[in-house]
Amino acid sequence: MERSIRIHMFGSFRLVIDEQQVGRWRAGKSRDLLQYLLLRDGREVPRSTLYEALWPDAAWSSNSSSLKVAVHMLRRVLAEAGESSDPDSPTLRLVTSELGYSLESRNIWLDCDVFEELTDRGMRAEAAGHREEAQRFFREAAELYEDDFLVGVHTEWAALRREWLRSRLLQVLHKLVNMDVERGELLAVTHWCRRMIELEPFHEEAYRTLMLVHAQLGQLNQVRRWYELCTGRLRDEIGAAPAATTVDLYRRAMRGALTLHDSIPL
Repeated sequence: MERSIRIHMFGSFRLVIDEQQVGRWRAGKSRDLLQYLLLRDGREVPRSTLYEALWPDAAWSSNSSSLKVAVHMLRRVLAEAGESSDPDSPTLRLVTSELGYSLESRNIWLDCDVFEELTDRGMRAEAAGHREEAQRFFREAAELYEDDFLVGVHTEWAALRREWLRSRLLQVLHKLVNMDVERGELLAVTHWCRRMIELEPFHEEAYRTLMLVHAQLGQLNQVRRWYELCTGRLRDEIGAAPAATTVDLYRRAMRGALTLHDSIPL
């Protein structure tokens, strides 16, 4: 069997080597260290920077043993997984330098990197006029994004990457909504809009598109429910009123004066 290394960072972190998930992390920070270095794309990270990232509430000292322990434990985890002698085989190795550490990773599958690659490929295909190909890439990207990046990890560096990936998913969902509106795929439109609302509960454009779709289907009760959910969330959670565009669209929908092509592109 060919060697494989797969790393999942959407949702709960998982390191899977040769179809076996690493389940024992000998020190909690060894896993955090791996996660942090994975985001550095092989760049060397000074010891002081790593310490600040992993122990933000503690002062850095060159005499501190905490980072040394995390490094030692991570090496043990990676060593226990074994390493292939094949130079083309997937590799995950911690490298020590005079100033700090880096992570040598080769031919591994990392879900958040694959997500960004699919998104970029979709953007390039769309720019070249290949809309069906672009839509396929965008769908694959949206399906890969199972949950937010490193759910439950509350460090600043994880939060920054989490928000960046969320913004990229919103881009992807915008594209899919507009493409499926053009194709008249109403059920797909509602699916992508609901995902947008799960991601951003105050995304009025998504609520408006849902109201338009259900108006097109003659489902006025659903139009009312989405409008009430939108206005209720805005009022109760951030003390805001809906945009005039949202109110006007709702009123016209309830009068039967809308079609799907009244949609404002997201």
